[in-house]
Amino acid sequence: MPKVKINDISMYYELHGDGEPIVLVSGFSVDHMPWQFIVDILKSHYQVLVFNNRGAGQTDVPAGPYSINQMADDIVELCTHMGIKKAHFVGNSMGGFLTQVLSHRYPELVKSAVISNSAIKAQGTCFHLFLEAQLAFRKANVPMDALLKSSFSWVFSSEFLNRPGMLEILLQLGLNNPYPFTTTGFEGQYAALRDFNSQEWLKDIFVPTLVIGSDEDLIFSEKVSKQLHQAIPNAQYYCFENCGHVPNVEQPEKFVEVLENFWRR
Repeated sequence: MPKVKINDISMYYELHGDGEPIVLVSGFSVDHMPWQFIVDILKSHYQVLVFNNRGAGQTDVPAGPYSINQMADDIVELCTHMGIKKAHFVGNSMGGFLTQVLSHRYPELVKSAVISNSAIKAQGTCFHLFLEAQLAFRKANVPMDALLKSSFSWVFSSEFLNRPGMLEILLQLGLNNPYPFTTTGFEGQYAALRDFNSQEWLKDIFVPTLVIGSDEDLIFSEKVSKQLHQAIPNAQYYCFENCGHVPNVEQPEKFVEVLENFWRR
């Protein structure tokens, strides 16, 4: 599988399809796999780049702390390596933090930005409390299936989790992951989240931007998503109904429809 030396790490990536470049930016603790549901749709018309952030998946897991700026610089270097000079960026949750930074610091790289289920900051939100608890559970050696169930109850909508067999499918995917998230990676990425606050410079983002929220997102509520939307000049907004924190997983076809409508506009 492809890896490349990026800054101080070996970074895992995958490139799918041909056409206009799309870069999908993952959130806290996860590798590229949550994007697979929409990669399978997008790759027939676009060139889609997915990767593992530092500290997750098959990318190196150096000792932290990490920063959002540092992780954004990793993405810029990866795009340079891939010959991508301008692309549509789509980031979920922490990936939305990274997409905010890319849009602010590297606007020449960002043709458009989709910031999904994210926020201006994690401090003071439910996400902060969730991560504090998850880290404590990890250090107490709570069984992995219990950790996963705890996460699912925050990440997904009740409707999604109550689909026949869905909980068992998600549990098996998590338990069988050959590259599970480590405590070192958790602490490194958590430091990046904890220190992030874009309040002072969101007004300086001028790339075309779509902010996405979900009505059942327990991590970054619809209210929090709307605050982010209102802080970015001329940003558009879309809210998924009956959906949790990862609409790209729960409603992939609709998610792609929303993306393509935004890109056409």
